[in-house]
Amino acid sequence: MSDEASHTRFSPREVRSIIAGLMLALFLSSLDQTIVATALSAIATDLGGWELMPWVISAYLIATTVSTPVYGRLSDFYGRRPVLLVSISLFVLGATLSALANSMAMLIGTRIIQGLGGGGLRAISLAVVGDILPPRERGRVQGYLSSAFAVANISGPILGGFFVDALSWHWIFWINLPLGVAAFAATWFQLRRLPRPGRPAKIDWLGAVLIVLACTPVLIGITLVQRDGNWFSPGAWGCFALGGIGLVGLILQERAVSQPMLPLHLFRNDIFTTAICITSLASMVMMALVVLVPLYYQLVTGLSAQQSGARMIALTLGNVIGSYLAGQALTRTGRYRFLPLLGTSTAVMMCLLIAWLGLGRSVMQDVVVTLLLGLGFGCQFSPITATIQNAVDPREGGIAVASMMFFRLMAGAFGVALLSGLLLGQLPSDRHADPEAAWAAFRLVFLAAAGIAGLCLLAALRLREIPLRGR
Repeated sequence: MSDEASHTRFSPREVRSIIAGLMLALFLSSLDQTIVATALSAIATDLGGWELMPWVISAYLIATTVSTPVYGRLSDFYGRRPVLLVSISLFVLGATLSALANSMAMLIGTRIIQGLGGGGLRAISLAVVGDILPPRERGRVQGYLSSAFAVANISGPILGGFFVDALSWHWIFWINLPLGVAAFAATWFQLRRLPRPGRPAKIDWLGAVLIVLACTPVLIGITLVQRDGNWFSPGAWGCFALGGIGLVGLILQERAVSQPMLPLHLFRNDIFTTAICITSLASMVMMALVVLVPLYYQLVTGLSAQQSGARMIALTLGNVIGSYLAGQALTRTGRYRFLPLLGTSTAVMMCLLIAWLGLGRSVMQDVVVTLLLGLGFGCQFSPITATIQNAVDPREGGIAVASMMFFRLMAGAFGVALLSGLLLGQLPSDRHADPEAAWAAFRLVFLAAAGIAGLCLLAALRLREIPLRGR
């Protein structure tokens, strides 16, 4: 944003109103990822095409991921408000078309449209916080933003099950219409005072295309690995090779233009680069455990899917509480380095503890361990956003936060594929007949998660601290 942004003052009442609108946008994007998964079986039964069912989720995630940095850069050039309005509109349009889909192929196509809208919801919402509050004061709103994720993660499966049983799967998309209209209205009225950037924009559209060409094949390759449990699939490595070619083209393009879509000079900032490494490694562990721990409960301890989901609530709540407490500490102390150090240390210890003791011995033990694990992740994710925004030029706050979200999403997908592949390679052919063998396979997964968290701790030790900008 322009320097004018730093002189625009918002009253506490205006800040609360804006944060409430941003929470709605974040809830909208997070709800989609949990509510759709619950209804996949009903969708495939109605539309047919069971073999295409995983792509209903993957199409949305791929479109969301590849569009995130583009939205961030465009918001630096044209302002947060118009770009966020466009992303909400695309999201609602995609949801409407998804509700009207009459074939699995059509649904996958409309999910791409919805994902292209969803790419801007999270990144731009976090960037707006950087426009209305200085870095030191942003920590105190992290708890509110994290609560939007938590409510969506908890309510998504409940709402999805209700709509499928009581109405039809179409309602998992129709629910986005009133929420989207409310988010659009909140953005339209509450963000009018956000200043527009004063510098002329020369959009690097070729860079945007190359971002898509570099990332989409990689994400498709990761999806193939997750589906087959095989890292040596020719199809997957063909996708990775195409992504590598696109990456080379992207680097050459971004080095040649004056206003690149993805400014490479950001990566010469050691705080930015280290923070990206921290959040990416943490996302690898967290996303993999969110997917694999419920599977552990079902294969090793024999719990039902509903019971497994209930035991994951503590992890979500821990993430919210950790994010809130870390945000408060950030605001009170003006320091951020100790928070990812504390969070990564906790994550390493909890992963090792799970590998040693396992889960499912008692409800209380599971709640305590997963709650502490969530606290560890919350202490990392919450401060990193303020750390990155504090370390870069405010005029590049949008692309900086969008890059963080982009690498977090990519790393999360890679972490799920990596640890899922490791698990599938160790599980016996009859996975339900031998719980001991399944436990041994999961133990190896938890040790690998501890190792990744250990790398995250090493990155946190390298994080340099500079004073947070105040009022």
